[in-house]
Amino acid sequence: MSVKRIIVLLTLLLAGCSQSFYSSGRKHLQQGQYEQAVQSFYEEIAVHPDNAAAWRELGVTYYRMGEMAKADDALKQANTIAPDARTHLFFGLIYEQQGEYEKAIDAYAASLNLNPTGKTREKVSAHLDQLIYQKMSHDISLAVEDEANIQTDTIPDNTVAVVNFDGSHLGSDLAPLAIGMAEFTSVDLAKVRSLNLVERLKIDAIINELKLGQSGYVDPASAPRMGRLLGSSKIITGSLLGIGDDGFRLDGVIVGATDSTATFTESNEGRLREIFAVQKQFVFSILDSLGIELTIEERDAIAEVPTESYLAFLAYSRGRYFQQQGMHEQARQEFNTAVSYDAGFSAAGTQAAKAAAAVSSGGYSQSQQALESYALSSDLDVDALVAGLDSRLVTILLNSGLLPDATLTNLATSQPQVGGTGRVVIEVDLEQ
Repeated sequence: MSVKRIIVLLTLLLAGCSQSFYSSGRKHLQQGQYEQAVQSFYEEIAVHPDNAAAWRELGVTYYRMGEMAKADDALKQANTIAPDARTHLFFGLIYEQQGEYEKAIDAYAASLNLNPTGKTREKVSAHLDQLIYQKMSHDISLAVEDEANIQTDTIPDNTVAVVNFDGSHLGSDLAPLAIGMAEFTSVDLAKVRSLNLVERLKIDAIINELKLGQSGYVDPASAPRMGRLLGSSKIITGSLLGIGDDGFRLDGVIVGATDSTATFTESNEGRLREIFAVQKQFVFSILDSLGIELTIEERDAIAEVPTESYLAFLAYSRGRYFQQQGMHEQARQEFNTAVSYDAGFSAAGTQAAKAAAAVSSGGYSQSQQALESYALSSDLDVDALVAGLDSRLVTILLNSGLLPDATLTNLATSQPQVGGTGRVVIEVDLEQ
C-alpha cells in the first residue's frame, strides 16, 4: 500500500474521552505540563486502579521529570496489570541510565517479545546490539581492573573461547579469512552440548580493550591471560599459511587458561575454494583432542556448511574484519556482497542487517539518545492515543483489521463513564 497514513472518521457513542482524567493526563504530558499530567493520571487511577495505560503513562511522565524511582514504581504497577512493549521499553531506558545493563537488556528483549512493530522494533533491536556490546566492554574493563583477584579454579572446565586466528602468513587480500575461520569454528563447537562457548561479541570486546591490533590475533603465550579475562578454561586459536597459488594450511592449538598447557592439533591442508572442508576437519581434530565423543546429530550439524561460495565467505570475512574495526559502512557493503554471491548465506544476511543498523544509529551514546528521543516523541502504541473510548469503539477497531490486536491490549482496562456522541479521528502511521 502506497498510502502512508489512514484517517478513520467514526461518529459513535463516546466514553466521554475529552472529559476523562486519562485524556487530560495525556494532553498535559504532550504539552510538557508534567505536574498537571501526574495529577490527572492519579485522579484516573483513583477511579480505575486497574487502568494499566494510566499507570504506564504516569511512569512515562515521571521519566520525563527525571524521577526514575517513581517512574519505575508506576511502570511496575502497569506491568503487573497488563504487560506491554512500551512499558518494558521505558524499563530499559531507566535501567540503562542507572548502569544496570543486564536488567536493561532483559527489559528491551521483553519489549521485543511483546511484538512492537516497524520503527519501534527496528530502533530497539539496533540499540540492543549496541547495549550488549557496551555491557561486554564494561564487564571486560572490570575484569582487567580486578585481574589479580580472578580465581581460575572457579572457571568451569567446559568453557571454551575461539579467538582470532593468525592470518599474517596469507596475502593481505586473504588475511581476513582468519577471522571468518575462527568465527565458524566457534559456531560449530557451539553445536556440541557438552561445551560452553564464549560469545564472539565478548571476544571482540576484549580485543578492543586490550588493543591487540588490527588482526586481534592472540598467540599461545598470551592466551592464558585471555582465558582468565573471558572466564574460559580453554582458548582455541590457529594459524593459516598459504601454500602455492590456491592452497593453504591450518594449524591449531588449545591453550589451558588455568595451567598454560598447550595442545597442538594435527595440520589440515586444502584448496582455498574448498575452505570449509579443511575447517570441518579442523573442528573434528579439536574435539578429538578434547576427548569429546559426538552424537550422530552433533556430528551431522557440524558437517553442515554455511555457504558453498568461497567468494561469499571471503566477503563475509572482510565484513567481520571491518566490523571489528568499527567500520560499519564498509562492513555492511561486504556483507551485502556476500549475500549477492549466495542469497542463502543466512549469517551474511544477519550481519548485513546489524551493520546497517549500526550505521544508522551511530555509536553507543548516539544510539541510546536516539532511542530515548524516539520513545519520548512517539506514542508507540495506538492504545495510548485512543484509551478511554467506549468498549464498542474498541470492538469496532479490532474487527476493522486496520489495527493489530497487540496495540489495543490495554484499551479494555479503561472504563470511563459514557458521555455522549462525537467524532473520533484516529491517525495510524503504517511505517510503525
